[in-house]
Amino acid sequence: MVLFKNRGLTTDLMAGETLEVGQFVTMARKTLINEPYLSNAAIIGELTKLTLARSGHSYFTLTDRNGSIDCVLFGGNNSFQSLGVKEGMKIVASGGIDVYVKTGRMQFKASKIQPVQSIGELEKARRELIQKWREDGTMDRPRKPAPFIPKNLHIITGGGSAALSDMQRLIEDRWPNFSYTVIPVLVQGSGAPSQIIRAIKKAENLADLIIVGRGGGSPEDLWSFNLESVCQAIIECKVPIVSAVGHESDFMVSDMIADIRASTPSNAIERVIPIKNELVALIAQVSDRLDFALDRLFLQHDEKLSNLVMRLSSAPMKGISNAKLRQNGLLNRLNSSIDRRVIQEKGKLTSLESVLSSTNPSRVLERGYSMAVNEKGSPITSVIGLKGGDQLTVVLQDGQVDTEVKM
Repeated sequence: MVLFKNRGLTTDLMAGETLEVGQFVTMARKTLINEPYLSNAAIIGELTKLTLARSGHSYFTLTDRNGSIDCVLFGGNNSFQSLGVKEGMKIVASGGIDVYVKTGRMQFKASKIQPVQSIGELEKARRELIQKWREDGTMDRPRKPAPFIPKNLHIITGGGSAALSDMQRLIEDRWPNFSYTVIPVLVQGSGAPSQIIRAIKKAENLADLIIVGRGGGSPEDLWSFNLESVCQAIIECKVPIVSAVGHESDFMVSDMIADIRASTPSNAIERVIPIKNELVALIAQVSDRLDFALDRLFLQHDEKLSNLVMRLSSAPMKGISNAKLRQNGLLNRLNSSIDRRVIQEKGKLTSLESVLSSTNPSRVLERGYSMAVNEKGSPITSVIGLKGGDQLTVVLQDGQVDTEVKM
């Protein structure tokens, strides 16, 4: 049974049931455009039947020995003319599948086209850059480790992107109310490299860990992370950087030279932010083991003292004086050993408590800062998504103040 929605009405359809043509084509279109791979793909083929319409739209066909598909690039005439793309050339088109319901015609709706020759030149430059850094030792330089718990995490990625949403959701799941900063940038196109570089330099002065990345896309979309200027900024950064670009199969130059490589943006969060509940449980476990070890240590020394007392009580009077001196010496050594052990174990507990305390938002409030939360009580970490009239609550050390967003 299929749940089909048409013109505001929801209908349950059984397999084999007769459908109107429009219903069937609409269902087929919905299935195709909701498939993630088909809606965000890059295809390569020979350009045939190119038409540059007066409307500015470009209509063409991509063909290889196994098949062909009609394509459209809205407003694409300038792209074909500036790139000098002609029929017979091999090109890569980025975009997704679509179906025109009126005619049942399937086509690839392109968002960008690129001659294969240009891609080859980019790949050549990428390989030369990798070879240069291998020869001069850049690839083998020591990597900076990530802090166990980042206190000033900065995330550099596309503002409002799916990758950012996935990272924010995962952070909230692993450590609710964890504090971090988002620096939104372009992650593709001619303006992306300069924005990424500026964001890295800005974050370097404030962060103790930086995540740089984006979600998946075509090779051209990801190419900013293969550029020497962007990768050089990652190399020169004094703060550890996590490169989290694309899917697991994507492997950028930034992945090769970063301090940490994450297969995806979500994987970056999993690698650098621990699960708070597990950490609290570990501290409790260590505390229990410490108590047990101390109890066992005291018991062992009590037994030794009891044995010494028994031996002294049966010793000749002549040796009592010497035995008492020895007993006092052993007792002093015992007390000193116990004191040192207790101090060491207390120090471990204090260190763990300090780590948890340093990430507690209330400690930040005590230093004169404030925290804004929305009506649901969730912290506001970015102006993205705020609009005039939104009601916010500003939490201070000794109370809270209701306020309204003015845009």
